Amino acid sequence: FAKKVIFAAGTIATTKLIMDYLKIKKEVKINHHPRLIAVYFGRKKIDYNLDFTPSLLQLLEKKKNNYFTADLRPGNKLITDSMVELSRFLYPIKFLINFVKDRLIFSNILMAPKFSDIFIKKEGTKFSVYTKKNNVIKNLKEANSKIFSFLLKNKIIYPIFKTHFPGIGSDFHYFGTIPINGKTKLSVNEKCQLKGNRNIYIVDSSVFNFSKNKYPLGIVMANARRIGNLLS
Repeated sequence: FAKKVIFAAGTIATTKLIMDYLKIKKEVKINHHPRLIAVYFGRKKIDYNLDFTPSLLQLLEKKKNNYFTADLRPGNKLITDSMVELSRFLYPIKFLINFVKDRLIFSNILMAPKFSDIFIKKEGTKFSVYTKKNNVIKNLKEANSKIFSFLLKNKIIYPIFKTHFPGIGSDFHYFGTIPINGKTKLSVNEKCQLKGNRNIYIVDSSVFNFSKNKYPLGIVMANARRIGNLLS
C-alpha cells in the first residue's frame, strides 16, 4: 500500500526480505572480504597522536584481480582492547601488550570478493546462511607471508608475527546480492529501484560490487544520500 519502500537494512537482512518477496528459492552468494588479523613487532617505536590512527601503509597485491589489501596501522588502546576481546587468553598479559603497543604494527589483511564463502538460501519457511569451507585461510596466510617478508626485508620489524583468523564473514563487509544493472530479477537499476518494482528502493551495500575497494562504507553512504536527494 505504500507509495515508496526504501530498504537500508544491511545486505543480509535486505536480501532475506527481497528474496522472500520475490519468492526466490535458489542459493544466493553473499560477497564479502575475508580477513586475517596480524600483528608484527616493530624495531622502533611508532610515534602518533591520535586515539585511532589511520593506516600508516597499505600494501596491494600486483595482480589484476586485486588479490589482497593489507591495512597496516600502529598499536593503540582501542586495538589492544580488541585483541583481548578476540583472544581472552591474552587478558593476563594485557598490561604487557599496552607497555609495548607503540612497537606493535597491526594489519587487517582483506581478500578480494572472489574468495567469498557465504551463501543464503530459503529452506521451507526459514533462511539459512552458511559457508562451503573453501581454502580462504590458506590464501590469507599466503598473503600474510608476503607482507611479513616485505616488512622484514625493509628492516621495519623483528622476525616474529602472530595471526588470528576470526572466522568466515567476520569482516562485516557484506555486499553484491542485489546488484545495480544485474541480469536477474534480484537486481536494481541506476536509481536503485528493484527490477520490475518501481516503488521499491534499495540503498545499502546489497547493490554494489566492491571488487577493488576494501573499505566500502563511504560509497554506501554517498549512494544513499544520492537516492535520498532523488526522492526528495
